Amino acid sequence: MKSIKLLTAAIGFALALNSGLASAQVKDEHKFEPKHGGVVVESNHIEYELVVKPENVQLHAVDHGKVMDLSKAKAKVVFLVAGQKMERTLAGQGALLSGEGVDLKGAAYTAVATVEFANKKKATVRFKAN
Repeated sequence: MKSIKLLTAAIGFALALNSGLASAQVKDEHKFEPKHGGVVVESNHIEYELVVKPENVQLHAVDHGKVMDLSKAKAKVVFLVAGQKMERTLAGQGALLSGEGVDLKGAAYTAVATVEFANKKKATVRFKAN
């Protein structure tokens, strides 16, 4: 009788440990919803949204839910579209970076943005739109 209680306790303890480890391994997944109609990517806990239009290209950044001040930042965005490479320079305009537009013939593109913040730190972010 004593061995059955010991075995039951050991199995219960093992199950409790196993479920604790399983819940610790669950990743903190965020759902990135575009707020400006672009493509959203997270890098170093900052959400970047790239909005590409024929009239302008915009890059928005949100750090832990707070819109970042990008007035003194700048960026270079390289677009790869159907084997062609296009480059745009973006300048800070308050809460976003903005520059000359890109007329994409199709919706699919890959873009790499190199952002330089006011404190001279740099971030490289890759976007892929299908």
